[in-house]
Amino acid sequence: MEKIEGKVAKILDEYSIVINVGRDNGVVDGMVFVVFVQSDDEVKDPDSGETLGKLEHVKDYILVSHVQDKFSTCVAGEKEMPCTEHGSHGAQTLSGAMMAESMTGRAGSGRTSGEKLNVNTSQIAGVPQLSPISVGDKVRAVEISE
Repeated sequence: MEKIEGKVAKILDEYSIVINVGRDNGVVDGMVFVVFVQSDDEVKDPDSGETLGKLEHVKDYILVSHVQDKFSTCVAGEKEMPCTEHGSHGAQTLSGAMMAESMTGRAGSGRTSGEKLNVNTSQIAGVPQLSPISVGDKVRAVEISE
């Protein structure tokens, strides 16, 4: 299945935004999207020197609250959603979805454990300060692991 990608089209208020993908693109109520910006810095494979891509920095996660044909209204927060991780009838909060997303190894996802890694501190590149969510920011549907 193709990943659903779009952009922030409109900011309604501090609690809701509109993205430029909707029912025509396969969006359904309750889907989780990540709002991100792509860094200009390319990540290279240390062995081959091959460019692996550009680092993505996560601004936030949003939940689709209303779908129309060509766009969707999304909100932030602790909305409950079906838990597909264990196939149970329980609920997973948006934080749970964020945790699941961070476990997929996607760069820029927030650290959740609070544990420091034993890294070579002279090679730390630093995480940029991210601006607030803005019209034109990229969004991508998040796949919740089953």
